[in-house]
Amino acid sequence: MSQKQGVTPGLSPGGKIWLDKARSLVLGKLVKSGGAGSVYLLPGAPAQVAKLYHPHLDRAANRRKLEAMLELSPELPDQLENGKRYVQIAWPQAAVFDGQGGFAGFVMPLLDMAQTAELEQIMQERQARAAGLPTGLGPKLTLAANLAAVIDALHQQQHYVVDLKPVNLRFYRDSLYIAMLDCDGFSIQGHAERFPAEQFTADYLAPEFQRKGMPVGTEMAQDRFALAVIIFQLLNFGIHPYSGRPGNAQVATDIPGRIRDGCYAYGVKRHKQLAPNATSGHALMPPELRAMFDRAFSQSPKPQRPSAADWAQLLRGYAQRSGGKLVVCTANPEHQHFVGQGCAACARDKVIGAAAQASVQAQQRQLLQPSWPQQRSARGAHHTAPGQAPVAIPLSGNTGGGITGKGWAVLVLLIVLFLIGFTAWTSSPEEVKNKAAMQAEADQAAGREVFAWRQRKTTGFQPSDARKAVRSLSQAVSEGDDDAVTRGLQLLYREGEGKSSGYSGDRVRARLRATLMEGMGAMAGYDSELANTYLDQLQADPRDHLAAAAMGRMHLSLDERQAARQYFEQAVWARPTDGVAWLGIAASALLRGGDERDAVNLVALAQLTAYRYAVENALPTEAGEPADNGVARTMQRMDLNAKLLRLAQGRAYQQRWDKALADGALLAARLKAMPPLRDQVGGVQRETMTTVEYGVLDEKHATGENRLTLTIAADGTLSYAAAELPMEPMLNKVLLDSVKRWTYLPAVQHGQLRDAKVVVLVRYRNGRVSFVPGGVAVTADN
Repeated sequence: MSQKQGVTPGLSPGGKIWLDKARSLVLGKLVKSGGAGSVYLLPGAPAQVAKLYHPHLDRAANRRKLEAMLELSPELPDQLENGKRYVQIAWPQAAVFDGQGGFAGFVMPLLDMAQTAELEQIMQERQARAAGLPTGLGPKLTLAANLAAVIDALHQQQHYVVDLKPVNLRFYRDSLYIAMLDCDGFSIQGHAERFPAEQFTADYLAPEFQRKGMPVGTEMAQDRFALAVIIFQLLNFGIHPYSGRPGNAQVATDIPGRIRDGCYAYGVKRHKQLAPNATSGHALMPPELRAMFDRAFSQSPKPQRPSAADWAQLLRGYAQRSGGKLVVCTANPEHQHFVGQGCAACARDKVIGAAAQASVQAQQRQLLQPSWPQQRSARGAHHTAPGQAPVAIPLSGNTGGGITGKGWAVLVLLIVLFLIGFTAWTSSPEEVKNKAAMQAEADQAAGREVFAWRQRKTTGFQPSDARKAVRSLSQAVSEGDDDAVTRGLQLLYREGEGKSSGYSGDRVRARLRATLMEGMGAMAGYDSELANTYLDQLQADPRDHLAAAAMGRMHLSLDERQAARQYFEQAVWARPTDGVAWLGIAASALLRGGDERDAVNLVALAQLTAYRYAVENALPTEAGEPADNGVARTMQRMDLNAKLLRLAQGRAYQQRWDKALADGALLAARLKAMPPLRDQVGGVQRETMTTVEYGVLDEKHATGENRLTLTIAADGTLSYAAAELPMEPMLNKVLLDSVKRWTYLPAVQHGQLRDAKVVVLVRYRNGRVSFVPGGVAVTADN
């Protein structure tokens, strides 16, 4: 393709792109080409596609934006269900380059577009039926909850969609998971830089931005507003929250104008100038849901709009059948409605039916009513005297007088009743029996469901998590709990895997940096210019553990114990396997008469970490140096940093520091001799699995058995639980409350913590449910 068509010369179907200097991919068929770039299939990587930017765009800015997206990826892993994989978000996975090494674009997951539909299609019942999509309230609640969860995951990394609207959103038809595309068009948070979104849609733009536009830094408020609009449309037949019937000519006729003026017609308190749409179901929503919409569309100067997490938490309770907050309509099994409320779909059908009937009757009256001017021109003028009733002119072929509009309406009603009676008369008893059985089966299925629970996605390993882990480990050392120390270190080291700073890939460069920043000449006390340099580096790369440790040493020299410890803890968060960072925490713990026991524990943990992970720090040996496995070089670096920390304070501090180092070395020798964790299968502590009473809703299914499959993470938390058979809602609620209360044991294999799947047998009878461990689940791994 030519450059005019928007493709870099040489990058076209059949051409090569490079992931690095050694790995290349051949471009396949062109999928689409937009304003920013072109998307190609990759025959060598069928689960991915490549997006290549157009050559006239700012490649440097696009590359910085991509690097920010790669480092701050949202926690939205692919979902696996019934053997199928669902990609929730087409987030970039790696940068790609052309043959000259120039930045070209990125690769991202391939979404199965044939299995997805636009969110807008499911909002209107007629469109949904035509597209073969569900029309009930239950699926729409599930979609709304899934959408809120995806937006929440983006917001946790400070990324924002901005141009959030139904036509830009897709979902999987069978699973109702959200599928998000064009993520590089979002507002992305980078290192000390925000890459703004370029597009927005006025019908989904928050009122505070309708007049003056949306300044940088307000993207979250915009996303919260647009998300609330979409959720309102999903749950209310596609009706926009700022549509309605105006009460006077002063009300704006367009949606953006009404948003600007705060004309929200569906609040708990009626709007004075705008009446709601006659087919709206907002009045049949639960109070807590209406209150959320009122918060979202409040006219206060600083509205406290619900966050995406708020929406996800609320909607999940309605979407889950085990919550019992949604029931099947008794009049129409295709409808669902909120418990304690009427059926909004039925009410809407009645309004539409009444309007259609009135329209038909009006048309019939207009067609059947004689046209007086035409009669007068055809037959001559017929005059009536004052006070005399006009003479009815019979229609052609009707010598008995004209039938009024009311008479025709009665006639049409009689015909409809005749057809209904004829259909019932001709229906066989067998057909009637089958319909009744189908209705009973639908009612039974509506009241029973398969229990499934999944732990909410975490925000990832944060510096605060590292701080808690360090303090827990020090406490475990003091208590002599060797198993807790081993478990804690394993989990902490695991969090640091694959998350080190950008320069760590080049070991020679890393060694040079460590020498420059940790050499004896680097301890010159606090230097404001040097501190600003380190702070800039940390802002650009928060996982730069060397810069964090350098800032810790500077604050240590100023007797600022708390600030020093925070920087050293950041260094541990960035690289938990670096013993130097642990030494810094030990030094800050000792400062100003601090806890000497804590300092000794941390020195021992530093020595243990450096010893066990010395191989990670092994570098190519220089000429004339003996080769080693990294232990000697690591210990040499530890000794150097211990001397630097010693020089940071006065003589009294130095004596206490030397004692902490000596005592810590003795303690480290004992910790190094700790035995590995004993092998065990994952499971549940039996004493926590108590018998529970519950209210029986379905007497027919009050007695039975089931099997729960539980997924236990390596840290001993429950991440997933699912039942084998459907059960009544109250029993499912008991299961949910129980599995959240139990104590879990992770699997240990060859001394290493592992994830595990276990089975629990559920037995219930006459309102009492008990649990029995069923052993390890049979999986592909075992």
